[in-house]
Amino acid sequence: MLDMEKMFKKKGRKDKMEKFMRYVPNILSISRIICASFLFTFNDFHDKTFLIIYIFCAATDFFDGKIARKYHCESKLGAALDSIGDGMTYLPLLKILIQQNMIEKWLVIWILADLALAFVGAFIALGRFKKFFIPHTYIGKLLGVVVFVLPVMVQFMPVKAWLIVIALDATINVLEIIYINIVSKEAQDVLSIFHVNKQISE
Repeated sequence: MLDMEKMFKKKGRKDKMEKFMRYVPNILSISRIICASFLFTFNDFHDKTFLIIYIFCAATDFFDGKIARKYHCESKLGAALDSIGDGMTYLPLLKILIQQNMIEKWLVIWILADLALAFVGAFIALGRFKKFFIPHTYIGKLLGVVVFVLPVMVQFMPVKAWLIVIALDATINVLEIIYINIVSKEAQDVLSIFHVNKQISE
């Protein structure tokens, strides 16, 4: 009898924990949005406070998706908060680059063109699948990494060189997004165009 009571109590605690964890991804995304808003107040990559806030934002970006997938609590609200958080985290980088004259106009235009193409890919998904959708591919994950390490890399190599790496990765990524959303049978995360082509051929 005592064993049964312990089992139910343990199950009850587990259910409460799982219920709480379902809220954690959105809590992390909202905290990232709030903290990232302070990044706009900085004008230098070398500022320690900037780096602390920036690393915190990147960490929440990593963990919110992991937790959402683990507890199967992905939602449209969560996706929207995640996208807003990403923009709020990375736009201050562009602001600092422009303020410090560290980026040339043609590179700004290139990066903005990549962003516009990403919206094209999302609207293609809206037309086909009735929702905005951007698949998370290997190249997209690589893009997240190269953008994240920008404040560090600019201290060891020419800014222009690393920005070209980012722009090239972004171009390949958005073209892949557009292709995947055009040929996919449904809105789903696929790791590359090779994976989606394999699905289509099966």
